[in-house]
Amino acid sequence: MSDLLVVEDLTVTFPTARGPVDVVRSVSFTLGRDETLGIVGESGSGKSMTSLAVMGLLPKGARASGSVRLDGVELLGRPDRELRRLRGDRMSMIFQDPLSSLNPYYTVGLQIEEVYRAHRGGSGKDARKVAIAALQQVGLPDPERRVDYYPHQFSGGQRQRVMIAMALVCSPELLIADEPTTALDVTVQAQILGLLAGLRKDSGMGLVFITHDLAVISSIATRVLVMRQGEQVEYATAEQVFAEPRHDYTRMLLDSIPRIDDPLDEGVTA
Repeated sequence: MSDLLVVEDLTVTFPTARGPVDVVRSVSFTLGRDETLGIVGESGSGKSMTSLAVMGLLPKGARASGSVRLDGVELLGRPDRELRRLRGDRMSMIFQDPLSSLNPYYTVGLQIEEVYRAHRGGSGKDARKVAIAALQQVGLPDPERRVDYYPHQFSGGQRQRVMIAMALVCSPELLIADEPTTALDVTVQAQILGLLAGLRKDSGMGLVFITHDLAVISSIATRVLVMRQGEQVEYATAEQVFAEPRHDYTRMLLDSIPRIDDPLDEGVTA
């Protein structure tokens, strides 16, 4: 399996009144084609900052060092105009809150079409056909009609499907999903996880799935990176992490997962 994404010694530094602060420190991992890397950790562990550094979308003033290579091409330090050509084309990202990521003034079809035409060109008529096909691919009912809907006319799970359609419209090699199921109920969450797993398998892309929930990671990831306070504390195959975790923090996260075979009210007397 060839490495699609190679991250080495990635550090993200923010300026503060008291001096520079590293919010991500010396993170390293690889992602193969047709592979899913789960990045897990509590809020503030550096998961999202790691993904934003890969995409070249860090907040103003933040600085990334180390190395991020997509199919052998170094991304850190590249001009923003070059990164814009890659984003949405060879690499895409699904954000946690689709309602805030979608423009409320435009139909979802126009927003998908904009991504497609920016990277592939073509006429508006052709782009509309592609947008409809993209919505159909992610299982959105009646895509010929709903392509003209605005974001507020969809449910949370449907908006997430729209975001996935937009991210995949140019068939990227790398997809980063930043907690895409956090605000969804468990039924819709399972549907989105199944959709992403199926799309990854069909397209052969590499998927980075970010979450705070190891139970979710167990259902989708082939490798797992555990982060805490900006550092990676464990990196191994999913099988190794769940069967023989090496770090106390990983074990603590695993112990926090509810188990159906746990006895209820153990030791409690009426």
